[in-house]
Amino acid sequence: MNPIRESETDRKIEQAAERFWSAFQMTENGRVKSTLLLYSFCLCWVFFGVYGVAYAFLVPPVHALTAGWPILAVHLAEILVPSVLATALCGLTWLLPGDRRLLPATYLWMAALTIACLIAMLVIMNGEAAGLVLQFFALYTLAPLGLGGALSAFLYCRRP
Repeated sequence: MNPIRESETDRKIEQAAERFWSAFQMTENGRVKSTLLLYSFCLCWVFFGVYGVAYAFLVPPVHALTAGWPILAVHLAEILVPSVLATALCGLTWLLPGDRRLLPATYLWMAALTIACLIAMLVIMNGEAAGLVLQFFALYTLAPLGLGGALSAFLYCRRP
């Protein structure tokens, strides 16, 4: 290994990290450098709550209505009904005045946090019940992130 190249690589990584974290710091006049990062990060937690409430309140009635259906149809209904309704509700933030990049950035934060959570859970569980963790994430995170990401990308691309 070449120590000069290693130090250059380390310096580049350090500079990139510094640029990223500096976006969260305040300017001289007390304002946040990147309001988009801050607002979208906070809004992603609100969206997580909306999706959680939708799943908590809509899965039991959907399960009761789909009793006797094939298991695949039951799972699809339990996944899609809360996801579609919560995505529609979260998509209403598009109508708020302000930066049009807020909705796509929020779903990017959600995806990043979900991936980080998945990796952390797999590391903590050390391979035990990894199939169950992956099944949970596939059932309850792919639909909201996919639908929400697609909706936000569609709205952003066709913005006036």
